[in-house]
Amino acid sequence: MSLLVLTALSVTAGCSSDSVNTSPKKSAGPSATKSVDPDAAEKAKVLQVYRSMWEARNRTYAEAKLDPKLGDYAGNKALSNIKVTLLYYQDHGTVMTGEPVNSPNVTDIDTSSTPMKATITDCVDTSHYEEVDAKTGKEVPVGTGSRRHIYNATAINSDGTWIIWTTDIDREQKC
Repeated sequence: MSLLVLTALSVTAGCSSDSVNTSPKKSAGPSATKSVDPDAAEKAKVLQVYRSMWEARNRTYAEAKLDPKLGDYAGNKALSNIKVTLLYYQDHGTVMTGEPVNSPNVTDIDTSSTPMKATITDCVDTSHYEEVDAKTGKEVPVGTGSRRHIYNATAINSDGTWIIWTTDIDREQKC
C-alpha cells in the first residue's frame, strides 16, 4: 500500500504546475576543485633551502665559526655576507644568542629560465636575538631602532638543487 501511495504522489507531483524540481542543483559558487599552483613543489624546495641556510647561519654566529653545512645552502653574495658578518663577530669577540624569527615567502619564481630563479621576501624579527660577549655573556648594547626588517633573497637552481644566491637587509623598510 505504501508503495502505491508513493507512486501516486510521484505521478501527481510531476503533473502539477507548481512542482518542485528535485534534481541535483549546480552550485553557483566556486568549483569543487581548487586551482593548484604549478610551482608549489619548487617553492617548497626554495623555502626549505632558505630555512636551512638560516639554521646554518645561526649556528655560525652562535659559535663564531663557519658551519660546514652553510655552503650547501648559500653561495655567491649570500655566503660572502655571512662570512663578512662572522669576521665582525670574531674580531669583536662576540657571538649571537637566541633565535631570529623568520616569515619567508617566495614572492616570484621562474622555473622556465636556466638557471631557475626565485625571489624570497622575509620579515625577520630579531627582538630575541642578541649579540653578547663570547667570554662574559654580557649583552652588547644595540640601537633603539626597530628589530623587524625586510630581508630579500634570491635563489638559483642550475643543477637540480636550489641555493640562496643573494641576500639584502632593507633596514629602511619595517614589517
